[in-house]
Amino acid sequence: MTEDWTLARVPFLRPPSQLPAPLPSERDFLESPTVFRDDVSHHRIVAVGTHFIVKHGRGVEEIEGQTLLFLERYPNASLTVPRLYAMWRIPSSGHLCLVMERIAGEDLESAWPTLTSVEKSVICAKLKTGIDHLRTIPSPGFFGGVGLTKLPYHLFWDAQGNKDVCSPFQNNSEFNAALVNKLRMIYTGNVDHVSAKAKFYEKHLGTMFGIHPPVFSHSDLQRKNILIKKSGDSMEVALVDWEAAGWYPTFWEYAIKFCTLEWTDDWPQYLEQILKPYPREAAALRMLYQDLWF
Repeated sequence: MTEDWTLARVPFLRPPSQLPAPLPSERDFLESPTVFRDDVSHHRIVAVGTHFIVKHGRGVEEIEGQTLLFLERYPNASLTVPRLYAMWRIPSSGHLCLVMERIAGEDLESAWPTLTSVEKSVICAKLKTGIDHLRTIPSPGFFGGVGLTKLPYHLFWDAQGNKDVCSPFQNNSEFNAALVNKLRMIYTGNVDHVSAKAKFYEKHLGTMFGIHPPVFSHSDLQRKNILIKKSGDSMEVALVDWEAAGWYPTFWEYAIKFCTLEWTDDWPQYLEQILKPYPREAAALRMLYQDLWF
């Protein structure tokens, strides 16, 4: 497994000439009145002035910042990705802090009910162009995060960093086996039940998922992670929250979103304007996702 990318050292700080304003201090973001998320068990997301978004907390991972730096090599006019300005560990807590570009716009979840069908299709077309562009990034030949790191999606998380669950994985069989291994690990109290389920997935998951090469995927294409801004007759689109992004099978972007679709409006139909649907793989992953997460 090879990849032409070297992870940035932490702390990472852009030179002042590349910043829109002086970086915010710890006090600036801890006392910011503009809070987008305040989950003390995972992370906080706040705005500092008009230029900065700061994400910090025990659940913030270095891979998100590294991914933003990696994506700077592959810009695309149809899809804006926030720029990372700095990444360091807060001395008082040891938690990671990401200082990112604040992108003007409204999240698509809030805006969706007010949009016309034409506007929805325009947004989806831009997202499709951007996602298709991500898939043209040369594959390093493995399933994992940038820089030969573990897969960042939560289904592959393990507190001990077990490589059989976390990756990186060289092929589809190893990728599939990781999900089965995770199933065995999280239900140790009901051995017979889990053993039967695990054996079923071991036998059939390869057939249900098929063979797919690794492509770069955002892995969390929720409307709240999509920002839009009308500019005259055009629409600007940005995609934020890259903490789960990495190299996944081609079906993953659609299938993992399918696992949590609520089917309360027309979003599932428009999603297929953005992503090629993989109904077989999506149905199999949704079944497995319910065993792993609910």
